[in-house]
Amino acid sequence: MHKTIKTVTVETIGRMAGSRRIFIWGAGNQGRGITSVLKEHDIVPSGFIDNSPSLSGRTIDGIRVYLPDDIIQDGDPPPFIIISAFFFEQEISQVCLSKGLKKDVDFIHYSSLKPRDYSIEISGSCNLRCISCPRGGAPDGLDSLRMMSFENFKKVIDKLKQQEPFVRNIQLYQWGEPTLNKHLPDMIRYAGSRGIRCAISSNLNLRVNYRKIIESKPEWLRLSASGWENKYEITHTGGRWPLFLKNLKTVARLRQQVYPEMKIELYYHLYKHSIGKGLLKFETLCKGLDIEFHPVFAYLISLDDVLRYLEGGKLPDTAIDAQNKMLLDLDQGLEMSKKQAHLPCDAFRSILINPDLSVSNCMMFFYPEGNRAAGNFLDESIERIMDKRKSCNLCKRCMVYGLHRYCGVYSTFKPDLNSLAGQVAGENR
Repeated sequence: MHKTIKTVTVETIGRMAGSRRIFIWGAGNQGRGITSVLKEHDIVPSGFIDNSPSLSGRTIDGIRVYLPDDIIQDGDPPPFIIISAFFFEQEISQVCLSKGLKKDVDFIHYSSLKPRDYSIEISGSCNLRCISCPRGGAPDGLDSLRMMSFENFKKVIDKLKQQEPFVRNIQLYQWGEPTLNKHLPDMIRYAGSRGIRCAISSNLNLRVNYRKIIESKPEWLRLSASGWENKYEITHTGGRWPLFLKNLKTVARLRQQVYPEMKIELYYHLYKHSIGKGLLKFETLCKGLDIEFHPVFAYLISLDDVLRYLEGGKLPDTAIDAQNKMLLDLDQGLEMSKKQAHLPCDAFRSILINPDLSVSNCMMFFYPEGNRAAGNFLDESIERIMDKRKSCNLCKRCMVYGLHRYCGVYSTFKPDLNSLAGQVAGENR
């Protein structure tokens, strides 16, 4: 099921808010992008709202960050809130409703402002073969060395700027390692010159010029790890712990020296081997480097493999290996996903543009077979691309099992860090 979203304009926001203070709930990449659009129309938010205590009291783009309880209090009139944390829209909406706020009166959803998100895969390759990722079990010839050219990237940005006024944030990755593209700093700078902020991700296992990258001012850097010292390399397959640790400290230092406003977050994948003392050590390390630390349960990220499994096929050996190391059972997640099959697909709003300019039907599927909505993003209208995606057979197969809710379901599992930190790590526990 794909829901139709009614788009709200900046002018509508001004009328809805009236004389009330405006707050953006979510101080991440999307919240900052929405803020920049509002500022262009002489609407300056009174602050960000964010659940992260580490962000409370900080200033981002000249705007202070508050905890929810600091803002949502009994009073008349209530503030006007724009929920910018898309994947937590429903959760935050429930909080607002519980406080007596009314939807489309006192708060609105990010999706009504910006019905589509964009990811531009600038690198068709990755230097690691993580076993929970589809690249871990992909045939050797599938890993394309194709990189998006700087000229094509500029054309994509120009089209987005012309046709999507609320697109002020893009991510330059999905399945590839963006630092492999030598044009990465130029791409970030060009997008910035057109008013679009870039989020990047990296496994930090390359010897590249991180200073040059950070000087180009990416808005957000997402990192990942899954174990301390030699255990890091078990599931970040092909990675080297000493190089990762060195580069982690380097980017943290360069962020402070060059671009303190850049957001760095590390997603720590929880496996049987990455709990215990290693979990505590990573938390302490990130705190000392002023990096946001997000422990999350690991799961199989390739929906190609999971859908094949649901349809009676066998998981690749690498995926079976990963599943045996995970704390949460695959069938448990799939059972919960099935119960949400009637809910819409969150990934449908995301458009993935590949290095060769083709457009995927779904960014959560890795293999190209049956997963192409357009051969060239520049040659087709965005409306035509979205229409093709609505009739995609891959979507129909996925939704039968509720697989379109799979990634969101895993985000609802909240790890008990005190319990996990106290356990002894081990692959076969």
